[in-house]
Amino acid sequence: MHRPRPSVLPRPFTAACVLAVMATAAVGEDSTAEPGGQRPYAEYVRACLDVLIEHGTDRYGEVHAPILMNILDVRTRECPPDPKPLDEAFRVTRRERRGPAGGNLWLDQETIRAMYALTRRTGDRRYAAFADKSLGYYMENLVCDKGLFWWGWHRHWDAYRDEMTGHAGNHHEIHVQRAAWPELWAVNPQAVTRQIETLWKWHVINKDTGEVNRHCDGRGGCDFAMSAGEILRAFAFLYHKTEQPGWLDRARLLADYYWQRRHRETNLIPNRPNAGRGRFDGSHFDTSVAGLYGRCLLDAFEWTGEPAFRDHAVAYLKAYAQYGYDAATGKFWGSLRLDGTPVSGPRVRGGYAQYEPRGHIDLWQPYAAGYEHPLDTAVTYALAAEMTGEPALVEAARRWAQFIERGLPAGACKTGTWYDAYARNQAQQGAYADHYGKTVLFFLAMRRLTGEDRYGELAKQVADDAIAKLHHEGLFRGHPAKPYYESMDGVGTLLMALLELDQRQ
Repeated sequence: MHRPRPSVLPRPFTAACVLAVMATAAVGEDSTAEPGGQRPYAEYVRACLDVLIEHGTDRYGEVHAPILMNILDVRTRECPPDPKPLDEAFRVTRRERRGPAGGNLWLDQETIRAMYALTRRTGDRRYAAFADKSLGYYMENLVCDKGLFWWGWHRHWDAYRDEMTGHAGNHHEIHVQRAAWPELWAVNPQAVTRQIETLWKWHVINKDTGEVNRHCDGRGGCDFAMSAGEILRAFAFLYHKTEQPGWLDRARLLADYYWQRRHRETNLIPNRPNAGRGRFDGSHFDTSVAGLYGRCLLDAFEWTGEPAFRDHAVAYLKAYAQYGYDAATGKFWGSLRLDGTPVSGPRVRGGYAQYEPRGHIDLWQPYAAGYEHPLDTAVTYALAAEMTGEPALVEAARRWAQFIERGLPAGACKTGTWYDAYARNQAQQGAYADHYGKTVLFFLAMRRLTGEDRYGELAKQVADDAIAKLHHEGLFRGHPAKPYYESMDGVGTLLMALLELDQRQ
């Protein structure tokens, strides 16, 4: 087994990086882009997956692994050994989160899901066969001493050096994305079982209270609700597959940890309870709770039938719908105190407090991590409304639809923030692939929820905009101002959205 090499320090954000960021517009220009809607949406997905299977795997170093590379130059179709910094100071803040010079399955799960979906849609087994091979290789070969997959936001495979590498301790970390447990299980259930057992061992640091740490060091740390949601979702999945009641109990334990810490009058919960009231995330509610944690609770309910998961999600969503909506502007607040009071702007620059989404939500802001996840929140409202029929959730979903529609076309975001250089430059060209993809998925969910065709038309409008701005000879850029396909930017989410849109035409 390959051993991790020492951490690579993130590249500092220097004046040269600023110049690179501001010059990106010229890098991203592309005379070969075509208007959206010229071909069936599924054909764009097929073309992109064909390029990835042929050119997008590990063809570097001595070990050629059947795993996808996280970054490809859309013109050369090569994985750059040292990708341009571009927007990384705003998109990921730490260079290694992009998986430079290599691959990270955590970032490619939506792309793998798209491969399976395309096989189901077309009957062409090539896509599912590649996905099976890729997942199988990863689960068998890229595993750490603790038995955890070498994936997440601190780890990736360096294809040039043939090494499992990472940064800032090389921690295993589950963060932001809903893991593809069903697809992984279908390939290697034993490996998935070991992985989830090890999540309990290393990530749940207090087996009595349910306190978690998003890192795998077994000590107290970041008990973010979004990370706990990912973990309890894994426990719910294993219960679904094994019917062993202990896994349901463990999922309940984690859910109860946050439920017991809610404000009893508002039902708002702190994002990170063990941070304490001296840090904003120890005493404030944000859309990573509503959109990410809430969605994981809904998944856990669907896998287990346990009403508490659904009821907790509904309570948090209703609370945010009540206190987070600003009727005077038709917008949503980014951060709430637990008594329901919104945290007004402006946003600060510098220090950890800059990550608090003060003021109104910034729909298209660039940071992939952090506390602001409006599109995930909109999708969760639509799905929760569809699941429960709760009038308050239906109304909230409609309000999100109005808010997002007014914000189209996707791209422009707030100036005067810590990502001001992005807002004044790249954002003028458009948004990230996952912004487009999640918006399409949301409007499709709204069409299902309401039966109104206008939402389907909005989904097509956004999809066509994405194709026109991101498509290049089969591949999709991660952003219009980039020369790269980049899985961190959510190309897989866009592929899934285009497939669903094509199916519902």
